[in-house]
Amino acid sequence: MSRRRSTGRRVAAATVVGAVVAPGLLFAASPALADQAPVEPAPLDELPWCQTDAEEESLAVSLTGVPERQAAPTDWTEFTYEVVNTGAEPLVPVFLRAATWYEAADGGEDGFGYEMEWQYNGEWRELQWESDAADGHFGMVDELAPGDSAEVPIRTRALEDRTGWVTATAYARGYDPETTSVCHFSNGVEAQWALVPEDAEAPGEPDPEEPGQPSEEPQPGEPSEEPNAPAPQGGSDDDAELAETGGSNALPVAAGIGGAALVAGAGALLIARRSRTAA
Repeated sequence: MSRRRSTGRRVAAATVVGAVVAPGLLFAASPALADQAPVEPAPLDELPWCQTDAEEESLAVSLTGVPERQAAPTDWTEFTYEVVNTGAEPLVPVFLRAATWYEAADGGEDGFGYEMEWQYNGEWRELQWESDAADGHFGMVDELAPGDSAEVPIRTRALEDRTGWVTATAYARGYDPETTSVCHFSNGVEAQWALVPEDAEAPGEPDPEEPGQPSEEPQPGEPSEEPNAPAPQGGSDDDAELAETGGSNALPVAAGIGGAALVAGAGALLIARRSRTAA
């Protein structure tokens, strides 16, 4: 179970610099006959440590099946996380990451309790995005060949029958051992929908000022003076190795209520490393 104050979204959601593409263009990037790569639980001791960032354009992430406009707060809302290798070379490995924010429409400062899970071998597991160790990393693809994709069912629900909004984000990350401390970023996606209890009115759009100030963290392509370190997210402190390996907490804010959007360019949040054998 995760709890998140409504003001936390103002701090954690960084402004992303890049282009926003319509959802239809995002989903069209997926190959029609792509093979499905298996997804295993992410080993926290293998999460990469990053000192500098570089862009990677050969991966595309999408969220499909999200609500078009609204959902009941306490009902499970299920959607699909997908990552595709659109390049000509394999990527090894690809770490998958997802997160959600719940925000009450009444403007209250009380925490908005919620749950988020991902499916592995037919069973639902907690997705610990507020854990200092996991930082939202839930799965890993050992090798994503050109044209291949990986899909994971994800679901989330509120623990309170309360009017508000949900924002879901997704990306992945990796590491290239041949370039030591360089992480490779590609696109990140966001979907947002309203939470409407029975017999209640849908809330208006969230305050446009809520995304807050742009992140002061280095953007992809800009050298960093100090190694990345994950910002405390609350939740579990188990497996605190990520404090040493590093975890990005810069998350995209792009789409309005309903659907998902592709964020490309600087500030995007999907990373992968190339195979050691790829020339």
